[in-house]
Amino acid sequence: MKVNLEIESMDISGEVIKTKNFAIMDIRDFDFRLTFVEDLSGEGIKTRSTMFVSPEELRIIRKGELNTDFIYGKNMVHNTSYITPYGAFPVTVTTLSYKYEFEGDLEDEEIGFAINVETSYTLQVGEDEPMKMSIRICITKAENVASM
Repeated sequence: MKVNLEIESMDISGEVIKTKNFAIMDIRDFDFRLTFVEDLSGEGIKTRSTMFVSPEELRIIRKGELNTDFIYGKNMVHNTSYITPYGAFPVTVTTLSYKYEFEGDLEDEEIGFAINVETSYTLQVGEDEPMKMSIRICITKAENVASM
């Protein structure tokens, strides 16, 4: 199913970055897999992203200009690598809060649906001080959002 994917993330400086993408969503009960392409640098370099969304956790895998595999969930600490053109860096993602909401009906065209996920977390690169960040995600069926 084709969906609208709105992502709002706050970086360490407090700057809020908003993006809108179309994604393809596969459904397994109340677990959702979304695949989409992003231009993270704004320079036309494509990154293939896969997002797994469930009531328990959010996982974002990126392959391309940047390579990441970040998992956010209630009381979760996730150790991984952040791979850039400049090298790989060890990263620790510590989830501070995780909120998941599902509204509507996946099957009913008139009602539609919205999946909202919000998480705040710290991101620690190597031995550096942890940086507080957040992500807010909204997923709706593509035909239901007129502003796209």
